[in-house]
Amino acid sequence: MARRRTVEEQLAAIHGLRAAPGTAETVRELRAALRSRTGLVAAAAAAVVGETGCDELTDELEAAFARFLEDPIKRDPRCAAKQAIARALVELGRWSSEVFPAGIRHVQLEPVFGGREDTAAPLRGMSALAYAQLGQPDAVVAIADLLADREAAARVAAARALGDSGRPDAIPLLRFKARIGDDEAEVLSTVFGSLLALDLSESLDFVAGFLDRSGQVAEAAALALGESRSPAALPHLLRWIEDAGTLERRRVGFLALALMRLDAATDVLLEQVRSAAPATAEQAARALAPFSHAPELSARVRAAAAENSSPELDEVITRSFAAPPG
Repeated sequence: MARRRTVEEQLAAIHGLRAAPGTAETVRELRAALRSRTGLVAAAAAAVVGETGCDELTDELEAAFARFLEDPIKRDPRCAAKQAIARALVELGRWSSEVFPAGIRHVQLEPVFGGREDTAAPLRGMSALAYAQLGQPDAVVAIADLLADREAAARVAAARALGDSGRPDAIPLLRFKARIGDDEAEVLSTVFGSLLALDLSESLDFVAGFLDRSGQVAEAAALALGESRSPAALPHLLRWIEDAGTLERRRVGFLALALMRLDAATDVLLEQVRSAAPATAEQAARALAPFSHAPELSARVRAAAAENSSPELDEVITRSFAAPPG
């Protein structure tokens, strides 16, 4: 009798199927893995199905999802299989009335030290994304409840999905969420970003109005304005930075300028590197550091820093903007 493969061996074999997508043998192996009683094995198979576009296994994905909804903590700990199945269907562009309506409502409270943890928040978020991206007419209504989800990850996903939906009727809902606020800055930043994505001209002044708030609310608005990459957002950010009363607010403002990837915003940061006091110049350089892979930008930062006699700034330049060898 052949030895039964360990879970690790099964996972390795499934990973290897990426090298031969679409073959009859690959489809057969993936079908068998999706029928596994082990959540990790089915999750790995679902990931390959989504990545390789193996849409002939849609029925198997749906059947596996239904199976792992039964006794889910035991059969599918950490919600791994159900999340992977939902993601695979989104990647395939396949709406499933068997998966997503159940997925957007599913809560999976698993025991952890000191209490219980809901491991299904990413599944709810992925299901919200499916409603938005796969054009469901009830998407806004279905996603709305997630904006009040107990888990921040689900609220972020809901806000992002509403932005991805392209639906103007999502704007009032997102505005209401912005007004009532959230304890997590990432949620607010995503809400602001979705508003700007859905209607930049109508939402710009609305989002910029939150710059007058304190703490993380203003910072979330600043980052969303930066990520919008709209020239119309630049005056709002410059005003906010000019009025900065703390190093942290200026740091966030400089990061927002860097995220714009606009010449005018970059020029402002380079002037800070060139002529500002050491702490401010260092913050401006750090804001540009994530984009140091661009040779022209790195050269401009080095040239600006050469005009500023600051040892602290020199350390940042050496670490993040080193000139290429030779």
